[in-house]
Amino acid sequence: MKTINLIITGGIAASKSRKVYDLLAQKYQVNVIVSENAKRFVKLDDINYIDKIFDQDYYENHTFGEHIKLAFGAELNVVYPASYSYIGKIANGLAGDISSLLFAASKAPFLLFPSMNFNMYANPILHANKEKLLNIANVRWIEPKVGKMASGHVGIGRALEPEEVDEIVGQYFKDYVKFNDKKVVLNFGRTRSYIDKVRYITNESSGKMGMSIRDNLKGHVKELVNIFGDTDVVNVEDELNIHCKTNQDMLEAMKTHFDDANIVICVAALYDFEVENKVDHKIEKREQHELSINLKGSIDVLKELGKIKKNQYLVGFSLANEFDLEKAWTKATEKNVDMLIVNLTSAMGDNFNQVKVLTVKDKKVIDIPYDNKNNVSAEILRLIHEAI
Repeated sequence: MKTINLIITGGIAASKSRKVYDLLAQKYQVNVIVSENAKRFVKLDDINYIDKIFDQDYYENHTFGEHIKLAFGAELNVVYPASYSYIGKIANGLAGDISSLLFAASKAPFLLFPSMNFNMYANPILHANKEKLLNIANVRWIEPKVGKMASGHVGIGRALEPEEVDEIVGQYFKDYVKFNDKKVVLNFGRTRSYIDKVRYITNESSGKMGMSIRDNLKGHVKELVNIFGDTDVVNVEDELNIHCKTNQDMLEAMKTHFDDANIVICVAALYDFEVENKVDHKIEKREQHELSINLKGSIDVLKELGKIKKNQYLVGFSLANEFDLEKAWTKATEKNVDMLIVNLTSAMGDNFNQVKVLTVKDKKVIDIPYDNKNNVSAEILRLIHEAI
């Protein structure tokens, strides 16, 4: 049975949260986290506080690590309602209570169901915070409805009904149901071609695209192996993680986990050329004022995996200056992939991306329009799920 953290924050819509709990508890193990302000709007006295509800009183009377246990134990976090104040807290790194602490500590995705007055929803500060959160791969923002407010006004900001929340949560778990018994091997980040002991050549890849795919896979797969190079974002996980510095390191790590993998997704930005005349010590500037570096072609990790592919569904990423489909199809054939995703150099290090997806079996090209990398990665996974 899947485990969900239901986080209830302060707002009039919190009065509907009991119905949300009742619906979700029929299908999932539900931990309920209630903010101090939310208690003004909802009564949950008949729920077993020890194993069902973890509020501030519980938190203060138990060991310091209880919030960490909650954060690690759930496959999904549902925030209903997500108040203006709560959104501001989590978007700006504040973690002063149990509900915001969970956001800071949890690796599972968050479904945010905002609810507030229409003027508050139109506030540019809220939209700035929304953009921050949408650039974090574990957040999905569910737009509120247009409807009558508690003030009597009509506008956007009305909370979704409990039945709608239940349906969205159910769909979330159904989206990638075919992944549930699969082992997925994922690589991402950038590698280093060393010049000497301390200097190296690399690229501007941030690793954000691969980490978005990783975070969207959480809770959906049997096993996830992350094989990664350097990234701009701190990469701390409890799944199997392997850090690689060079292309050769990455190939060896990928081969170790390749044979029993069902799906292999290669997002890493690996160097095409490596230093031929690398030295094993630090080159002293005083020894020479000029330095010539010879480059040679490097091992192509994706192509090597394509050579040994059997039943694995192999997905590769290709970086290009522009969308050239003729070159892309040639590359897909040469590397023996099942799916090739072409993205542009302009996306490196950015929070947004736009890609073309080539599916080899049916010779289709699917456009995924410019969007934040979280949404782009979710759509890529949907296409993989559809294809396997």
